Amino acid sequence: MPRQQDQESVSPRGHKVRVHRHWPDSLLDGTGPAPFFLIETWRPYDSAGYLASCTPETCRRWVEAALAYATAVDEVSAELTAAHQGVGSVPRWRYFAARRALHYWEKVRERYEQTVREAYEAYQPISREIWHAVWAEHDRAGLRAREEAQEKREDDREEAQARRRATELAERPIWGWSVVTRKKWSIAYAFRHDVPHSDERVAAARQDRPCVNLPELRQALRDLNPDRLHWDDAALAKTGRELGAVSFARCWRELFGEDHGTFTSLPPPSPPTRRPTDRGNPSGGSATSGTGGYGGFGGGY
Repeated sequence: MPRQQDQESVSPRGHKVRVHRHWPDSLLDGTGPAPFFLIETWRPYDSAGYLASCTPETCRRWVEAALAYATAVDEVSAELTAAHQGVGSVPRWRYFAARRALHYWEKVRERYEQTVREAYEAYQPISREIWHAVWAEHDRAGLRAREEAQEKREDDREEAQARRRATELAERPIWGWSVVTRKKWSIAYAFRHDVPHSDERVAAARQDRPCVNLPELRQALRDLNPDRLHWDDAALAKTGRELGAVSFARCWRELFGEDHGTFTSLPPPSPPTRRPTDRGNPSGGSATSGTGGYGGFGGGY
């Protein structure tokens, strides 16, 4: 058992150990020692063997039982090997010495079979316990995999629903804009006609403005090319609640491939990550100037 004995102290990591099924060498045809488990500390990315959950006390019992079983098998195996070599080393002409060596080998063989059988009978409850722990961990891993797959399906479904809502929202003629010119620069205000405006400047400028959808709003703003663009906070908050899992900034980016605050092109978005904070943000706020602050319309902040 050098592999088990030479290891550093074996202990569970994250309440888990790695177990390896080991078959001792058989010295007799049809009578071989049954397999047992080598116990190792579990390490990340180690896929050999089986995972099993256990306490430190249970781990120690498993290691001690494996060592006791292997020690008994090793000792009687060494004795049987020596007896076999003794038979082969006696010249045939030494008749009585050869008979004694053969008789001794037969006695050791009987003891070998009995010792191996008794050692495994003593180890068998531990073996069953380890197998039970292995299968229990296997079942838990399967359950976790099913739960993760279900969560992914739910997230994908929410994502698909959010995309449909974004498409429907983009087609609704509820948006408007106005422009205020101050000295040598201009500010464009984007708002929703169906939302009370949080900014007095927007409320004052909404009169007699056409109702357009998002593509039309985008084209109008691009044609105006103002120095600054301001999105009404109340409009973005309402839109974020309607979109749900997808923020307005992401909706605009996926529809038009650009930032909604600057109209500058962005690299493709990274795959969405499932984070609790995403679901807990009903307003769908953005880190860009589009949440109410001012930003340079042609790029830069």
